[in-house]
Amino acid sequence: MSVTLSLILPRERGRLASLLAPYFAEVAPLARIDPTERAGQLLNRKDVTAFWIHDAATRVGFAIVLNLPDDRREFSEFMVLPQHRRKGLGMEAAALILNEFPGFWRMGISRHSPAAAAFWGTRLSLLPNVRALREGAPFTDHQVKSFTFEIEGPPHG
Repeated sequence: MSVTLSLILPRERGRLASLLAPYFAEVAPLARIDPTERAGQLLNRKDVTAFWIHDAATRVGFAIVLNLPDDRREFSEFMVLPQHRRKGLGMEAAALILNEFPGFWRMGISRHSPAAAAFWGTRLSLLPNVRALREGAPFTDHQVKSFTFEIEGPPHG
C-alpha cells in the first residue's frame, strides 16, 4: 500500500462537497446538512486541517481534523470510499494523521455506521503509540459513543 495525504485546498470545495454528500447520508442520514455549505465552512476555518487520502494516484477518501485549544484534536470527519474499504487504507491514513499530530485526541462514532464503530474500536487499540484509550458518551445525537486517547510523540533525544 502507498497511502499518502494531501491538503484539501479551499478551491476544491466542490470536490469535497461531492464526497460529503454520501458521507453524511451514511453517518447522519437524519441530519439536514448541506454538503456544499459544510465544505465551505470546513475549508475556510483556521482551526481545521483537511486531508485527501490517496492510494497511489487514486483519491480514496478524506479526513477532517479539528484543532482544539491546548494541543487537542478531534477527528471531525473521516471517510474511505466504500469501494476502497477493507484494504487497510483507512488504518494507514489514520496512522499517518495521528502520528503527524501527537497529543490528545477525541472522536465521536456515528450511530448509523456500525462499520465505523467496529473500525475505530479495533484499529485504535492496534496502533502502537495510542495511550489512555477510553470509550465515552457521544458528543451529538447522531453518535453512539466517543473515544478519547493520547498519541505519543517521537522520543526526544
